[in-house]
Amino acid sequence: MTDPADATAAPTGRPTLVTVALVAWIVGAVAVLLLGLLSLTFPVTTLREQIVDGGGAASDADGLVTVLRTVGVLFVVIGAAVGFLAGPTCRRGDVRFRRALMVLSALAALFLLGSVLIGFAVVPLLATVGALTFLVASLLVYRPGAAAWFAPSADEGTAP
Repeated sequence: MTDPADATAAPTGRPTLVTVALVAWIVGAVAVLLLGLLSLTFPVTTLREQIVDGGGAASDADGLVTVLRTVGVLFVVIGAAVGFLAGPTCRRGDVRFRRALMVLSALAALFLLGSVLIGFAVVPLLATVGALTFLVASLLVYRPGAAAWFAPSADEGTAP
């Protein structure tokens, strides 16, 4: 026979906070992934014309195009990584993935907001949405209502 106290200790279903965090991470990952793809496919001739028309030298245009493409690749990698890590974090309640995803989300949010301030985000709205959803999701999974979902089970033990 099972003890009724044990049944209340283990959560039976995923808490609403964790589900909202999962949705926020996925929305942010899609926004950042889309931003990266837009950065990679932005027409080079249009970008060069904008740089020259803005008073920049034509020789500087190639370097800025390279930086924009590099930032686009980083956005794609960040979006894919957050989307990939959000699954095990929220579906299984893995504490290690929660920590890793929270750190990645915080760093990505800083990078995204920095790219908006510097001007390397092709669509600043997508970068801002991605950063804000990453931060909101990171905060939600550390709320007290989500703590039981991420508690290590007795058979897993505690990680050092």
